[in-house]
Amino acid sequence: MSVTVNAPADEVLAFLRDIDNQKNWFPGNSDSEVLERDENGLPTKARLVNDVKVAKDEFVLDYTHTEDGFSWHLPEPTRVQKTQEGSWTVVDQGGRSEATMRLTVDTSLPLPGFVQRKTVKDTLKGATSALAKQF
Repeated sequence: MSVTVNAPADEVLAFLRDIDNQKNWFPGNSDSEVLERDENGLPTKARLVNDVKVAKDEFVLDYTHTEDGFSWHLPEPTRVQKTQEGSWTVVDQGGRSEATMRLTVDTSLPLPGFVQRKTVKDTLKGATSALAKQF
């Protein structure tokens, strides 16, 4: 899911990479803490706590950075998630940016597929909307 952000791409990307701050704006995220950083100071491992409509979960994500964004994956299953993969990509549009978030989650909860898909869609919509409001 994509959103136009009224800020240059480098500012938007720096904001998104501030995982410690995610708890202050990302819907459903109640705690976030960077555990490891690379030689450039970018997060490579973080602990997060999410409390969404269907469940609360604490988990660790591993991050990989590119020039225009970053991706993450869940290295080990949790009580709620079997897998999670996602990414943010930010493209400059002359002083504004287009930020795109992708997310796939395979839950271990006994939920119908349509409920799982709606939860992921609501997360994408909430996150992109919340990001745009930060600038």
